[in-house]
Order: sequence, then structure tokens, then C-alpha cells
Amino acid sequence: MEIEVVQDPDHIRQAIPVIRSAWGMENIEQLVKDILAAMRFHGGLVMLAREDGRVVGMHFSFAGMKNGKTYLYSHMTGVIAERKYSGIGEVLKLRQKEWAIRNGYDLIAWTYDPLMALNANFNIHKLGSISRTYLRDFYGDMEDALNFGIPTDRFVTEWWILKDRIRAGRPECYINSTDSLVEFLKDHCADVLGLHIPENYVDMKRSGHGAALELRLATRAKFEELFSAGYVVTDYDRKNAAYTLERKADIDEKYGKNIFL
Repeated sequence: MEIEVVQDPDHIRQAIPVIRSAWGMENIEQLVKDILAAMRFHGGLVMLAREDGRVVGMHFSFAGMKNGKTYLYSHMTGVIAERKYSGIGEVLKLRQKEWAIRNGYDLIAWTYDPLMALNANFNIHKLGSISRTYLRDFYGDMEDALNFGIPTDRFVTEWWILKDRIRAGRPECYINSTDSLVEFLKDHCADVLGLHIPENYVDMKRSGHGAALELRLATRAKFEELFSAGYVVTDYDRKNAAYTLERKADIDEKYGKNIFL
């Protein structure tokens, strides 16, 4: 017999038939409920947002650890379709922050698709988190028609809840995903630069799967190159649909070395 400690996210799917067989569990909703109940009891956070008694939003998070650092990992915050963009998500995140501080955390981390502009605006600009870690194909393959064949790349977002947010600079220039960083810096010497993303990547996937995949791979290469060169995402400009990336020595001094590498 071989025992595999799973590293490949696509291998996780192979556990589902075993769970169904071992526990006679045909309804995966029961599995989700049981996992959340266990997380809550063992130190995690589960919240529901109600309006007039009706549940309109939810959140759950649990303890994470990387390289000896413990943090609160914020896995999911969601709002029902007709109440999206109503501020409920922000209220849940701020309540999560209060809970995290009471329970001894100074860092909340989560992942999101770096090409999703609304998430970038909320996570980076509104909450004041940063990102300096790019994860390739974090969730493995998605099988729906919209996402099939497009890698599930993610940023790791760091929200340092006991420290003042980074005061982001203004981009001195904008780099394209196809530009050579070495040549670009020879011409611009930019410690603060911008990188555009689509205003609506979901629509882009609907209208041209090939173009969406091409952009994913091009921006992946550029973000990885920028992070390796010491740049950190410190802001998002919704008006220009562009990230602000900076090389600032005081980021490591303020927040510590990147624990997610």
C-alpha cells in the first residue's frame, strides 16, 4: 500500500468518491456543513450576515501556518447574487478583522484571481492588503465551460491588521505583460510602476477563451518576474484598471519577510 500526502490540487478530487462510499454521503452539502462545524469548534470562524432574518452573506476562515508563522486564513466570503456590491462583504471582512485581533492574530491571508478587477479593488485598494506571492494553478483544473483549460492562478493577499497600511506611491510608468523587465528598467528605472489588467476578465473568457488563456500566461510570467525582482503589489487603481507595484525596502521592515515563498 502507498500513502500519498497530497500536493497536487487535482488529486484532492479523488478523495470525494471515497468519502461518499465510506460514509454513505451522496449529498456533498452535508460534507461542507460538517467541515465548517469542525473548523468552528477547533478555532475557526464561521459567520452569517442576515437582513430581516434572511441569510444574505457568509464567511469562514481558519488557522494557517507557513514557515513558523501562524495567521488566519480567510477561505471564503460570499453574498447572495441580488445583494452583491451592497457592502455586506466589507462588513463581514471588518467583523472578521475584529475577531482576529481578539483572538491574537496580526495577519489575515487569502487568495484571489489577480485578473479579477473588482476583487483587486476590494482586497488591495479598499482593505489595504498587499501581495508579493503568485501561485500557479492553485485549485487545479476547473471543469465548467467558462474556466476549463485556464489555470487557476492566484495571488496570496496579506492583510496586516495591527499595522498601518502601506502608503502607495503613484506609478511612474506602466509596464506591459510583453515588455522585458530588464530593458524596461534600463529606460525607466521605476521603483513604482503600474500593470494593467482587464476591467472584466469574466467577459473576456466568455468572448474569447484563447485570448483569456494567453493573457493568463503572459501576466503570470510578468507578475512572477516582478515579484522575483522585489516588487510588491501595494494598490489597485480602478479608474485605470491597473495594479501599483513598488520596490520599497521598508515593506520587509514593516511586515517581515514573505512567509509564503
